[in-house]
Amino acid sequence: MMNIKAFLKLLDRYQKKKVTADEKKIMDLWYNSIDHTDAKQNKLDEQRADKMMWAAISNGITQESAQGKIIALSFWKRNFYIRLAAGCLLFVAGFIGYHYAFDDTPIIAGIQNEVVEKMNSFTNETSASKILNLPDGSHATLDPGATLYYPKVFAGNERRVYLKGDVFFEIAHDTTRPFYVHANNIVTKVLGTSFTIRENKLKNSIEVAVITGVVEVQEHNSEVFGEKVNKKVILTQNKTVTFYPEDEQLITGIVEKPKILKSKVAEVTTANFNYSEKPLPDIVKILEQAYGVQINIGNDPLRNCIITADLSQENTLFTQLEILCESMDAKYQLTGDSVTLTGKGCDVPR
Repeated sequence: MMNIKAFLKLLDRYQKKKVTADEKKIMDLWYNSIDHTDAKQNKLDEQRADKMMWAAISNGITQESAQGKIIALSFWKRNFYIRLAAGCLLFVAGFIGYHYAFDDTPIIAGIQNEVVEKMNSFTNETSASKILNLPDGSHATLDPGATLYYPKVFAGNERRVYLKGDVFFEIAHDTTRPFYVHANNIVTKVLGTSFTIRENKLKNSIEVAVITGVVEVQEHNSEVFGEKVNKKVILTQNKTVTFYPEDEQLITGIVEKPKILKSKVAEVTTANFNYSEKPLPDIVKILEQAYGVQINIGNDPLRNCIITADLSQENTLFTQLEILCESMDAKYQLTGDSVTLTGKGCDVPR
């Protein structure tokens, strides 16, 4: 039953044009093998094909019996649906045999096994995080169960590693050699920054979150009927992107605890977050510059609000927004990689 289910899923992806190039070749061969002509045409060839298929499926019938007296053959020939079902089973068997023969199940989705099999690998088999020092001076902190594949030496004008599991990276800055992390059908490109890559097996997704710097995240190049598909987004500090392989979507968002931008740390002091009789639009502008996150004011009455509040004791954006909203009976909502403030608002000051 599992084989039939696998075939039906493959057939569905074939119809939706979401198969790989190799899968398409196999499906084309199967589809072309189905007799689409009138049943009365090519009678002799049809009988031979029927006998060959029956012999292959029966598996226990000798060549002599397959060519000789097969009483059920006439029934087999008359029943198109049975022939089609048997053809599907024969195809499934061949398809599974093909995959077993070539062992093309990827160690990492989207990556050919021979690429990573020749590399060094490190797996964190403990119950605590482990730090791996890479040849270029970068550091990777692997969560339990994570595996990282990397070369003994980063040669040439680029640095590439391959990941399974959750890892926090601190990449040594090198403008001449970009650093690439391949993980579950996405590629993350950086020059020098820190970020995390996490897999969510329950949601079948993978998330990249930028702690400092800028990264480029793209879906691994794939071919759909000969046409290359390539989607990518640019992430700055405090931003995330989540990739859903089934929908082939990259969804942007904000990290769980946005911190003050590294480039703004020297400029921002506690005084910047202690407000006395300050208009809401002015406060929003300060927060946007400090965290690099767009904050929208949902309606004009909110712009009239004059705020007195001390946010300096909180060191992340969302906790500061909670205090701010409480002071004017409002709330905030996340929409992608931006924030929107909503509420009744305030009367125009007199």
